[in-house]
Amino acid sequence: MSQFDTERPVRLYAENIGGLSESEVTLRPGVTVLRGRNATGRTSLLKALTGVLGGSTPALRGNTAKGRVRLEWGNDTYDQRLERENGTVRTSGQTVTERSELVDLFVCLTEDNPARRAVVQGDDLRDIIMRPVDTDAIQRRIEELQSERNRIGQRLRSIDSELDRRTDVTSRKASVKSELDELDGQIAELRDRLTEYDADPQDAEQVEEALKSLEERKQTLESISNRIRTNEDTLEALRDEQQELQTEQRSVETSEEELTRIETKLSELTSRERSLATTINDLSAIVEFNEELVSDTNSEFLLSDDVDSAVAKLNPMSESVRCWTCGSQVDRSRVSDRLDELRSVIDEKRAERTDVQSRIEDLRETQAELQDEIERRDELSRRLTEISTEIAQREQKLESLRDRRNETRQRLSSLEESVSERETLQETELVDQYQRLSELEYERGQLEEELSSTREEIAELDRLADEQEQLQAQQDEIREELAGQRTQIRDLEERAIEAFNEHMDEILEVLDYRNVARIWIERQTGTEFDSSHGGYRGGSATRFELHIVRESDQGAGYEDTVTNLSESEREVIGLIIALAGYLVHNVYEVVPMMLLDSLEAVDADRIADLVDYFGEYTSYLVVALLPEDADALGDCCAHVPAEHLTS
Repeated sequence: MSQFDTERPVRLYAENIGGLSESEVTLRPGVTVLRGRNATGRTSLLKALTGVLGGSTPALRGNTAKGRVRLEWGNDTYDQRLERENGTVRTSGQTVTERSELVDLFVCLTEDNPARRAVVQGDDLRDIIMRPVDTDAIQRRIEELQSERNRIGQRLRSIDSELDRRTDVTSRKASVKSELDELDGQIAELRDRLTEYDADPQDAEQVEEALKSLEERKQTLESISNRIRTNEDTLEALRDEQQELQTEQRSVETSEEELTRIETKLSELTSRERSLATTINDLSAIVEFNEELVSDTNSEFLLSDDVDSAVAKLNPMSESVRCWTCGSQVDRSRVSDRLDELRSVIDEKRAERTDVQSRIEDLRETQAELQDEIERRDELSRRLTEISTEIAQREQKLESLRDRRNETRQRLSSLEESVSERETLQETELVDQYQRLSELEYERGQLEEELSSTREEIAELDRLADEQEQLQAQQDEIREELAGQRTQIRDLEERAIEAFNEHMDEILEVLDYRNVARIWIERQTGTEFDSSHGGYRGGSATRFELHIVRESDQGAGYEDTVTNLSESEREVIGLIIALAGYLVHNVYEVVPMMLLDSLEAVDADRIADLVDYFGEYTSYLVVALLPEDADALGDCCAHVPAEHLTS
């Protein structure tokens, strides 16, 4: 849905733009026709409207330092100001949208519109349709999703490996419980037998306490030894990881200075690219305006006296025109020669701009690589710091455990000496029984410790199972988004082709080009999408192949080429390309307006049908037409005569 009020007129005011000193026009919903001859300011007004909509900056009138364009749309006012400073034109203010490419490609359909020029020059139509799509951002997102998918896949494989132990751990738990039950029976039976002895209670108590203390020390010693082994294993694993990361860290080559240099160069090249674009737009507008001036035999700037009129009719280039910037008199031929020079300059600037854009793309790739290396280096440093801290903590803990083990061994040795001194008690059967009871108690303690360990292990496996379920859900979401990202470009391409083919079939029927049976686009695909090549990785760039099928007088169909199309047919194809982009990219939600100009190659009746067709797809359609072409539209449109464009 458009955010604009498309039921009310909009008002446009332009000052010192192109050939206009001042102009104010009301554009009503539907079709507004700017009718008049060439060099009457119609194109300048459309350029001013393009600029305030958010497209290319219009040309500032040559003999002025400041210009302005204001658009009143509903309750909103958009104001673009232009100021000449040190040979360049600076702009300020608010435009309808910041998406200039959408306006230049699919809203402003004047003679130099890229879609119209692409058909005439045989350029790649896919580039026109897909230019507003940020394919680099899509590719970056694809790479991010692939990285996340791989990380989750590795974690899931690790969890699967861990969960494979569940059966063994569960079986071990059952086995330990069974052994504990059996051992509890043996202990109970032995205690019953001990109560049958008539030994001196005091001696029995001494023996039992000594042996119990001895076994407790043995268990403590065993527990400490186990913890020491665990910490030693962990330390060894940490040192191995530390060594691997240090090796990787040494292999990572990073340079903040190089990154800063690239960023500085990128800033310079981006500024240069913008400057070239502004220069090209300014020069193109100047060339276009002066072309109209030179070619229009009825121009108000034309100077011709009665004496030379006969010669002028034989050689129009001998006539003089009044310079619209300074008012001086100059021959048409000199203006034409200067225009040729300006065209050469424009071609040079375009070639330079293409070279700058290529260098920008290469630098951005290098910038991304350096940033990845710096991020990896920082990640390695962070992990190495964590490992160093953990190693120090483990070593400190290991030293403490070893001290405790030595202390426990000393106490155990003292107890063993104490027990060995009580030979009289040890010779009795009572001592043997108590010794056996102590052993059983120790064994039971070991089994209980093992049972507790298996329970903790099973709890960890349950946690891993929950994590596995969550990761699988994340993995499904990533796969779905990845599929959507990978097909996003293709879907847009297919929708654009479908829109073009559908509207091309309809417009051919409406305009009745009798010997043209069909004009359609075929999508020539590569393999995997690759933004850096404008197409697909592992294959050639995707292209839109334009097919023209003609019909002979005998009714037989044959394929023709774009070069054999009439100028009228080529212009119509370019307009339908732009209309397809306007619909596919939902431009009507951003700017519900389209501008048409330079339709002289199409006859009046077909222009009327074309305007009627385009008017169905946009809320405001502004068309610049010659009076005889405007007459074919009748009273169904709002007509603005050329004399009303200036005040």
